[in-house]
Amino acid sequence: MNNENSLIARVREARGKGPARRLRQQGLVPGIFYHHGNPSIPFAISTVDLRHLLRGKHTLISLAIEGQEPRECVLREVQRDPVSSEVLHIDLMGILADEKLVVEVPIRMAGVPEGVKTGGGILQSGLKTLSIECFPRDIPEFVEVDVSALKIGQSMHVSHLSYPNLRILDDAQDTVASVQPPTVLKEAKPAAEVAAEAEAAAAAEAAPAEGAEAAAKEKETEKPAKDEKKPAKGEKKPARGEKK
Repeated sequence: MNNENSLIARVREARGKGPARRLRQQGLVPGIFYHHGNPSIPFAISTVDLRHLLRGKHTLISLAIEGQEPRECVLREVQRDPVSSEVLHIDLMGILADEKLVVEVPIRMAGVPEGVKTGGGILQSGLKTLSIECFPRDIPEFVEVDVSALKIGQSMHVSHLSYPNLRILDDAQDTVASVQPPTVLKEAKPAAEVAAEAEAAAAAEAAPAEGAEAAAKEKETEKPAKDEKKPAKGEKKPARGEKK
């Protein structure tokens, strides 16, 4: 049996927030075991043992409750404190060797994409886990996806995956991985070039103003001289050749 791990638990009688809090203070985590068609069994398990189980990411568990025959089960749910991430409660579901299960398994990338090696592309992952249906003995710890053939602009979808003894339940068009074109960064201009461009821009802004000022001065010089002073009323204009 792949990834089997044994756990020893004890039956817990009291339920509710208060008893559960007291269990956690004693270094225990409350949980429940259930199997369709059978009564559920509330239990308590050592926090240390549970941490070991979660760290190892075991798929199948052999659960022995206070000397009873071990029960094969899978971890169905882990409730954690949203702030401390402390495990508050676990659910274990019993299984039979001849019945198929639906489980989530992590995806692990293998290889370096061709588009990354030769074109400087960027590998982007899509799905993190894969939903599969299989017998308990065939549950893998993870599914490996070979991405080495991917070129820039290419993607791998669920439809490209196939594993013996596993039926994949995710949508065939869901993206598992893709290789994106490299990000092109605009090179910074040298300081001298930036200064020269700034000086040219300032000169371009000043040129129209200087031209307008010169045109105004030129127009001023082209104005006709003021008319000579006209004689006062009743005053005769001097005769031609007569001095004033």
